[in-house]
Amino acid sequence: MRTILTIYFLTLSIKLVAYSFSGVTAVLADALHSIVDIVLLILLATASKASERRADRLHPMGHGLLKNVASLAISVAFITVLAFELFKEGINKILNPVKSYPNLEVALFSELLVLGLLLLATVLYWRSKGIVNRTVMFESFNDSLSTLAAIFGIIAISFGHNIFDGIATIVIATLIAINSIRLFFENARFVIGLSPPEEFYSEVEKFCISKGIKGVHDMLALYMDENSIHLDMHVTVEKNMSVGDADELIENLTEELKKKFPQIKHVSVHLCSHFGDKRKIY
Repeated sequence: MRTILTIYFLTLSIKLVAYSFSGVTAVLADALHSIVDIVLLILLATASKASERRADRLHPMGHGLLKNVASLAISVAFITVLAFELFKEGINKILNPVKSYPNLEVALFSELLVLGLLLLATVLYWRSKGIVNRTVMFESFNDSLSTLAAIFGIIAISFGHNIFDGIATIVIATLIAINSIRLFFENARFVIGLSPPEEFYSEVEKFCISKGIKGVHDMLALYMDENSIHLDMHVTVEKNMSVGDADELIENLTEELKKKFPQIKHVSVHLCSHFGDKRKIY
């Protein structure tokens, strides 16, 4: 995380210097996009660290969803504030284009340098796993697109098409909005109670039956975070099973389920003598 933040702070500094020399709004928009990414990564890293706290009485399932809640808050803030303001500024630049821009070569060189750094960051995190690392990779790629838009805007301005400052600004605002919307929906599904796909339930049922369970029903599984599932289920056993045998069965089944399905972190098994529907949906 330190490496990527160093790259982002460096690119932000370069963009701000380029804007101070040229006054190109698209470069400023690109710099604001970097600020968005820096804030996002810092908050995600902080939330990710906080989510590792042990479960307590108020949060018996842990704090895994903190990362998703933080991402939701960030996405809403960026959609409603930054993207909207950039849209307004871009439209203003189209309707009232600036007559001339100084030091465009400085702005162009700076943005090309930034693009190289961002592509490096994208490559570094290309195959990384986890919500934070995936976000870093996606943000680096998305920021690269933003920088490309600024570069094309600068080139168009250098040929006398000053209206492209506003157009490039709107393109960057659109990229920020799209990214924020994606971030919102990606995390909202976990917060509102995302269940694993049907294949997960079928695999669990098949595994339990292979261990001598007569049937599995009223299964309910929810993600506690992107890599953690809480599973609640009823299993059908013989009516005359003793309490001791039942306890041993539950203990063994729970351990074997966690070994077979590493994403299952919590399991609640209820014994009964009847059969029922596989899924439990309230």
